[in-house]
Amino acid sequence: MASRWLALALLATPAHAQETPVAIELVLALDASASVDKQEFALQVDGLAAAFRDPDVRRAVEDLQPLGVAIAVVQWGGPGETRVVLPFTQLNGGRDAKAFGFRIGLIHRFMWASATSIATGISDSASLIEGNEFDGQRKIIDVAGDGEDNGAADLDFARQSARARGIIINGLPIMADSPDLARYYDTHVIIGPDSFVEPARDFEDYARAIRAKLLKELRPLAS
Repeated sequence: MASRWLALALLATPAHAQETPVAIELVLALDASASVDKQEFALQVDGLAAAFRDPDVRRAVEDLQPLGVAIAVVQWGGPGETRVVLPFTQLNGGRDAKAFGFRIGLIHRFMWASATSIATGISDSASLIEGNEFDGQRKIIDVAGDGEDNGAADLDFARQSARARGIIINGLPIMADSPDLARYYDTHVIIGPDSFVEPARDFEDYARAIRAKLLKELRPLAS
């Protein structure tokens, strides 16, 4: 219960009077539902950490200067279970990206969520974007998960509400147990201009997929 109230407090933090402009605000939302076992969750964390050490990803962050990118990492599952595990952090160059990757590698799992509520992950991530101290010219939620939404919240309402706030939703479906999940994400999850799905064949393929996804999301604003 304490962790739940902490997560809600973090998500409800009011915006600062003066926000720092950045090129991109990005929430990386990791699936922590019960269908993801210990090894599979570790593959998500390790793959994400490795992506920020990758020379091409570090170069992409460099190319966003002078504004840089602000990135947060959350774990999501059922309603009321979203947990901010890395708060919004501004990255202005390759060295910052490498340091952020190191911090990602230290992430612990905080829940074995009762449901796969993609709607909750989206809604809480959107609130996190609206309540931080940054103002991104492009705002993105990056949803990774291994199953369809089975929570009580309205997924279409959540994604449409995020879009109304100027937020793009991209998807990284992990198709270990569901070969049609990419099609589901394409129809029911992603939204916004240039939104896309970057599927992973299984959890072992997550590292490749998240690297490819970040390289698309961290492109310069003019491209």
